[in-house]
Amino acid sequence: MANILIVEDDIDIAVGIAEFLTPKGYQLDFAYNGKQALNHLNEHSYDLVLLDINLPFIDGFDVCRSLLQGTLAKLPVIIMSARGATDDILKGFKSGAWDYLIKPFSFAELSARIEANLSKVNLAKTSIANKARCFNGVELDENTLVFNFENQSIQLHQVGFDIVAALLNAAPNVVKTKALHRALWGEDTPDSDPLRAHIYKLRKQFSQAFGQKFIITIKGIGYHFEVI
Repeated sequence: MANILIVEDDIDIAVGIAEFLTPKGYQLDFAYNGKQALNHLNEHSYDLVLLDINLPFIDGFDVCRSLLQGTLAKLPVIIMSARGATDDILKGFKSGAWDYLIKPFSFAELSARIEANLSKVNLAKTSIANKARCFNGVELDENTLVFNFENQSIQLHQVGFDIVAALLNAAPNVVKTKALHRALWGEDTPDSDPLRAHIYKLRKQFSQAFGQKFIITIKGIGYHFEVI
C-alpha cells in the first residue's frame, strides 16, 4: 500500500487523518513544519504528500516548489488548507500541487482524492508519457521529466510533463481543453481549473529558459504546441 507523508502543524487534524487512513492500509509518516517535511522528503521515499500551507519555518508553497526537481517531480502533492480564495488555489497549482482540498473537508473526499492521484501516477507511466515524442527540436525524457530544446534543458513536474506530452502528441493540431482535462484528471478536475495554472507556469518556465512560450491558446477551443 502507498506510503504517505502528512505535513500538518495541527496535531488534532493530523491524528484525525491518520485514524481514518491507517485502517485502509496506508503507511503514514508525519511532519509538523516545513523544515521537517523537507528533511523527510530528502531521507525517505513517499508515494504521495498531504500538505498544509500555513507551516512554521517554511510554508507549504515553498515546500511544494522544492519538489520540482529530479524524481521528486513525479511525486503527487495534495494541498490541504483553509485558504480557499481563488488566488491561493491557483498559487498552489503554480507551486506544483496536483490537487487542492479546502478545509474543512470530509475524510471520504480526502480518500477519493488520494486514490485518484495515486491512480494518475500509474496512468502517467502507461499512457500520455509513453507516447511522448520529439517535435521541431523539442525532446521529452519520460524517465526524468526533462524538457530539452537547443542544447538547454529544464525540469518539469509530472503534470506539466503530461500536458506538454499531450500537446506534442497532437502537434501541430489543437488539443481541446476538455480533452486535456479528461486526460489529466478524468472526472475529478478541481473546480478552480488547474489546467490554466499549470499552463501559466509552463509558459513562464519556457519563456525564462528559451525565450518562447511554446503553448499557444486557441480561444474557446484549447491549446496547441508551436516552435518559433
